[in-house]
Amino acid sequence: MPAFDTNHVKNIALLGHAGSGKTTLAEAMIFEAGLIDRMGKVEDGHYE
Repeated sequence: MPAFDTNHVKNIALLGHAGSGKTTLAEAMIFEAGLIDRMGKVEDGHYE
């Protein structure tokens, strides 16, 4: 993992009620950034 200068680190928080789609949104953002190659399914019931 590359070292990052603290001036280039951004923290975000996803807040919402249970079932509001926080995990799905985060996964979609990671997918669009090209860090993963497929989206999971809610029906699978696990995010690892």
